[in-house]
Amino acid sequence: MNYSIVVRDLSKQYRIGKLNSKTTFREALLDLVKYPLRRQGMNDTTILALKDVSFDIKEGEVVGIIGRNGAGKSTLLKVISKITRPTSGKIKVHGRIGSLLEVGTGFHEELTGRENIFLNGSILGMTKKEIRSKMDQIIAFADVEKFIDTPIKRYSSGMKLRLGFAVAAHLDTNILLVDEVLAVGDAGFQKKCINKIGNLREGGRTILFVSHNMAAGENLCSRGIWQDK
Repeated sequence: MNYSIVVRDLSKQYRIGKLNSKTTFREALLDLVKYPLRRQGMNDTTILALKDVSFDIKEGEVVGIIGRNGAGKSTLLKVISKITRPTSGKIKVHGRIGSLLEVGTGFHEELTGRENIFLNGSILGMTKKEIRSKMDQIIAFADVEKFIDTPIKRYSSGMKLRLGFAVAAHLDTNILLVDEVLAVGDAGFQKKCINKIGNLREGGRTILFVSHNMAAGENLCSRGIWQDK
């Protein structure tokens, strides 16, 4: 049996803290000499966003990741997609991975929609040839034909969202990570997103799907992973 993703004993620790207003400049300077790697003026503590997480995802499987806010769902996808490094544990990914974690990340406000498709596509790993071949499909899916050569700073938040999803949804990848895409946008766009994810599933794509939309999860996913605390 072939697996697209194998995760073993994965943990991610973050450091948090608050400003220590009592620190003087002299004390901060001494701390800098004594503890050059420690952030100055902070009372540090740590939290575990993920703790000893293990699972396997088969090729072509669509798996939903559910849990309350703050359970580490988005952190898990960011670690798998190598946006952030794990504190401990191992991840093996077999295939090209595409991430739809923060829609519109990489857009430049002064560039047009068309120029941003090239920019965002390049950030997501597409070649210029790939982008050109799919340009018409991306524009049609985003439903921004009339404004495609207008600077994106004049787009509404919904238009930017549609364009960002359209670019990511047309990536040629074996694995797609999707985070809370259905939490924003109108009902028509959400339906279009669900249909697109369904089409990718039928094409044999491995998909990890984070959402609080339980109905969409039931319809799209073959099984789920519940993250607790």
